[in-house]
Amino acid sequence: MVGSAPLIERTCEFDPVALSAREARAFVRGLLQETGHPEWVEACDLAVSEVVTNALLHAHTRIEVTARLNGDGLRVEVRDHNPALPSPRSYDHQATTGRGMELVAAVTSSFGVQSLGAEGKIVWFCIGGTEGASAEELLDQWDDEGWGDEAIPTGPSSVTVLLECMPATLWLAARQHHDALLREVTFYWAEHLRDDSARDLMLADEARTIISGTLDRVLAAAREKGDTVTPLPPGHPSPMPDVPVDLNLELSVRPEQARAFAVLQDVLDAAERLAVADLLLMRPGLPEIVAVRDWACQQVIAQLGGSPPSPWSGAHDDRFTVAVHDRDEPDALTWDSRLVTEATVGAVAADEANRIVAVSRSLADEVGWKVSDLVGRRVVTLVPHRHREAHVAGFSRHLTTGEAHLLGVPLDLPVLRADGSEVICTFLIEQVEAGGAPVYVAWITPVAAT
Repeated sequence: MVGSAPLIERTCEFDPVALSAREARAFVRGLLQETGHPEWVEACDLAVSEVVTNALLHAHTRIEVTARLNGDGLRVEVRDHNPALPSPRSYDHQATTGRGMELVAAVTSSFGVQSLGAEGKIVWFCIGGTEGASAEELLDQWDDEGWGDEAIPTGPSSVTVLLECMPATLWLAARQHHDALLREVTFYWAEHLRDDSARDLMLADEARTIISGTLDRVLAAAREKGDTVTPLPPGHPSPMPDVPVDLNLELSVRPEQARAFAVLQDVLDAAERLAVADLLLMRPGLPEIVAVRDWACQQVIAQLGGSPPSPWSGAHDDRFTVAVHDRDEPDALTWDSRLVTEATVGAVAADEANRIVAVSRSLADEVGWKVSDLVGRRVVTLVPHRHREAHVAGFSRHLTTGEAHLLGVPLDLPVLRADGSEVICTFLIEQVEAGGAPVYVAWITPVAAT
């Protein structure tokens, strides 16, 4: 609390819709301007935006904003009616989400969370007053307090669900894509007044939090012990964090939460359809991204129903090499494919669906495929099974965040031939524009067969 008894206190309630973030900013800004504190407006605008938006995205309930102003400073409290506490999420530096509380810490003198049990929670921050802690100290406090560790309450009825052979690298990329999709579909549904969206989104976020929170704690422990490896061969730049080689993830889930995992699948399916129709900013997920979340959700539902665990079968399944989904229907690409098709060296071009759109005869001959048979298949056709999940994860993260660690960097990687043998090749990947859509061209020079 800033100072002693508040001189002015005002409260306003908002619906869980996108417009509420702007209205909440205006509500608090009006108090500051009215009382002669313009020096706090900029920081307060940012902090209010982040905290209210987090409530919109993750609580999906009505929101109460209370501003208390006294001689020392301002305290803002944002209350929602979802008991799940916020938790920091581990994203890379180019992610499009996951930095809200870092921003709040950077512009406030203190902040925190107060649980109201089943009645919800309050996220608060203070601006002004005495010198506060640094942003790092505030975020360390967040971790030390363990906020979010028990975001979804467990109890005596909880059941242990095993996600056997969970592909951590692929799941982290999938989670980043899911989170971006859920963020966008939240605002899309709010704009289009879907009546049942708030309840669906609350349940979807509940299921997502169970898996993500558990995985983050397990990965942190594994990294502390040194029980992780890099997904790519040593010496290659990788946007992906080190992960355990074999991961069996144990979740603590209550039987009634099976519905939350079914809803998470339904909501993400709806978001994927909107993305296919170009109604969201996000691209649709790659087939492996969809498959791994379906597997995880279905495992929880099945095991809560009494079925034994069924391990992740891996992304090496041939079903992932052929583009068969509506999302993979080719768009009209306005580019000169002769750059690849008439190349006298190894070359392959792929679109945003990770589908091969052109290949040079030199490369086709090297890998034992006909040019006509390769075009239309997905790039994973040429990726050895052991590297497919890392490839899909890296490409998915690129589509989600725009990060481009591997573009323009020479790489030595194996290429899978049609007969199952491999050839080590030097890659140089570049991105070219094709009527506003990117095409990824890889120049490939064989080095040695294996």
